[in-house]
Amino acid sequence: MEKQWRKLSSLEIRGLLLDTLAYEEHDIDSEGKTFKMYGYQGTQSDLYRLAENLSIKQGMITHEIKVAKAAWGGSGYMLHAGCTTNFSQDDIKNLYEQFHLLLNQGIIAPGAIGNYGPNLPNFHVTEYGLKCLEVKEVLPYDVDGYFQRIKNIPCVTEWVEFYIREALQCYNANCLEAAVIMLGLSSEKIIDEQVDSLVSFLNRNYTVEYGQMITELTSVKSTSSKYTLFVKYLDLVKGKIKNQDFKKLLPEMDSVAKQVFTNFTRITRNSLAHPSDTKMERIEVLMIFISFIKYCEIQYELIDYFSNH
Repeated sequence: MEKQWRKLSSLEIRGLLLDTLAYEEHDIDSEGKTFKMYGYQGTQSDLYRLAENLSIKQGMITHEIKVAKAAWGGSGYMLHAGCTTNFSQDDIKNLYEQFHLLLNQGIIAPGAIGNYGPNLPNFHVTEYGLKCLEVKEVLPYDVDGYFQRIKNIPCVTEWVEFYIREALQCYNANCLEAAVIMLGLSSEKIIDEQVDSLVSFLNRNYTVEYGQMITELTSVKSTSSKYTLFVKYLDLVKGKIKNQDFKKLLPEMDSVAKQVFTNFTRITRNSLAHPSDTKMERIEVLMIFISFIKYCEIQYELIDYFSNH
């Protein structure tokens, strides 16, 4: 089946530019050149040319026009949609916008040492920018990279991995509502695991609260109701727990996890109950994917603590 063309979002373009600057393989330039080889400096033409080849390699855009070859440091690579580049007109404007946002954010700066020049289109990656390249968020169009981040989380279970893998496939097939539903299912599975781990923890350490929670759990079925009980009994005992590792988890748990779970259950419930009425924007789903890795990390840190204390 032929891959359908779609407009890239601002976040995807930003991620693409950062990926290109950080890229160390030698397969996105006709001569195997990378920004690292040139001390993380070059021209806008170098960046756009390599970014186009990388986006083709990653399946972000279709490959219908041969990408021109050019010497490093040249400035003659002009982007004309449908003529000299596979990027659309919207993508080209987005590339220019995101490039200047990287300038404004101090990730790159005008000018490059050597035979380049002190002004644009010559530029270099700043020290701050190099740090950003090291910790850049993995976006869901990089299925293997995103999924590896999930698999690297200690204790993550096979069902959660399965739902996230399905969510990634749905997202890249442009089935946005289905992607969110899959993420919602993985979130609900994580909540089930959290509830089970807290029950076991209470059984070993706080028998009164354990008995009360078990009694209340017998009368609830929905994930949202179980999560309400989880929060209730976590609040009851968290002040009694003196372990410093546990105390370090609480600020993130309170500020991130509760709100994320609320959003997932709301979106998933609406999508399942009214599929024809719920239309997710690509940028909205992208933001959910970006936050979901951190969400999983926090949840499994808590699960790991309850399982081992």
